[in-house]
Amino acid sequence: MSITLQQLSSFLILAVIMSVTPGPNNLMVLFSSVRFGARKTLSHISGASAGSALMLLLVGLGLHEIFTLFPYIQVVMKYSGAAYILYLSWKIWGSSGATRAAGATQPMTFIGAAVFQLINPKSWIMASVAISTCLPAVFSFADIALYTVLFAVVSFPCVGIWAWCGEMIKHYLMDARLVRRFNQGCSGMLALSALSMTML
Repeated sequence: MSITLQQLSSFLILAVIMSVTPGPNNLMVLFSSVRFGARKTLSHISGASAGSALMLLLVGLGLHEIFTLFPYIQVVMKYSGAAYILYLSWKIWGSSGATRAAGATQPMTFIGAAVFQLINPKSWIMASVAISTCLPAVFSFADIALYTVLFAVVSFPCVGIWAWCGEMIKHYLMDARLVRRFNQGCSGMLALSALSMTML
């Protein structure tokens, strides 16, 4: 294994920062926790952590080279992702003033949250930066596998903080008007994150 202590430290700092700061996924976890509770949002958190870690592995194994050869693929993914997040934003804006909307029985599944990372710009940025700056010029599969496992371990509690915040907020949303305002706030932030994706 050729990773230095400095590179490992840099990666762990990057993993924490990218996992805990606001973004489409964390906003969805916050919204889900308010509607369903933190316990039922664990599948979303687990899927998001696993999906981001898998993306890191794929980029480390050479996925970024495909995007270099065929840049239009990344452009299509970027705008498709922005469109989907805008759709989610619209759905949240139209949510009822109840903490659990009629007909909604569960939050995003493990698989759904993992696949969602494919259109999450933060996941792509994290993977690209980690591979280009936190690994030696020549690295082995063991090196990238270690980073993949470490990212999954670090990401879970960092994203979980947003679920915990949602659980706390839920106790203060005692009437339909407050819930609608919370929904609209989440919707607006999601829409802004979708629009910012198109500028990357």
